[in-house]
Amino acid sequence: MLVRHTHIFPRALGEIVNRYNVHELHVSLTGGLWRYDTWGYPVLDAAPGAEVWAWFKDDTLNVDKNWKELASSLSGLFCASLNFIEKANSVNPEFTFKPKGAFSSPTVNTTFVRYSSIPREIVCTENLTPWKKLLPCESKSGLASLLNSGYIHNTRYHSLALHMRPVCRDSSCEFTSLELQQSVSLVYDYLIMGTKNWSFRKLFGQGLMGRCPLADSSTIFVDTTSNTSVPFQLIPSPDDYVTSIRGGHVSTFAKYDVKPYAMSINSNFIGKENILLNSPPSLYANQYLTGIGRCRSSKHSMVRPCLPPHFKNRR
Repeated sequence: MLVRHTHIFPRALGEIVNRYNVHELHVSLTGGLWRYDTWGYPVLDAAPGAEVWAWFKDDTLNVDKNWKELASSLSGLFCASLNFIEKANSVNPEFTFKPKGAFSSPTVNTTFVRYSSIPREIVCTENLTPWKKLLPCESKSGLASLLNSGYIHNTRYHSLALHMRPVCRDSSCEFTSLELQQSVSLVYDYLIMGTKNWSFRKLFGQGLMGRCPLADSSTIFVDTTSNTSVPFQLIPSPDDYVTSIRGGHVSTFAKYDVKPYAMSINSNFIGKENILLNSPPSLYANQYLTGIGRCRSSKHSMVRPCLPPHFKNRR
């Protein structure tokens, strides 16, 4: 697939995709561990450290060779230790990591997918800078202008991700286009901030420098689900409100359309600051290793339901 529109799609990534015959690509660099039982559902799942998985096209002759060379190229692109990924520490999943984009054949051949992770990879500023350079406006304007490395890496959890997949241009899916999604997930600690009142300046050290000129639209959503029990005021007032249902949980979001000029959003809690309770997932799974060596080691998996707080206190 020939990558065009390089004024929007990063040319460096497009050349890598073409060279190694990549059909679909997912990369994440994460610091910290997402606490499902405390924080609820993440917007995008990501494993600790570095995680890469890719689908190659059906006409790829040597998948293992392309996979290793792809990891080495991504290592240079993101300044990460992905060059340590090779056949020995990679797997070929058969029942998981299904394609998320359009697929030409009716059946999926799992011999063309590879997955690997480096759990101890440390995510730092040298990963954030090349990630921002893949954006059309880099960090000069748009939402990426908020990404201040001094504030991001002081959070309890931070994750940079890149997801590329083919999508259908119409209902017939005769032609496809490449969709590139870049995401950043952050979890702040109220104890470090000193208060639950937040603003762009408190979270990122600066305000939003306006919308990226190349963007058709730019939107900010603020979760206001708890506003009925723990009221807070958003300044300025949102442009609209939307409702989302995920995992049986209904959420309400305040919607802001990013303007071409600089802007900021503040949140001030009304009255006494109480502790917010997130809705945990229905099931919580945990897996860990015990013992020493291959002969005396074992793997334990635990799956338990997440009960509401008033059930946990019962005996």
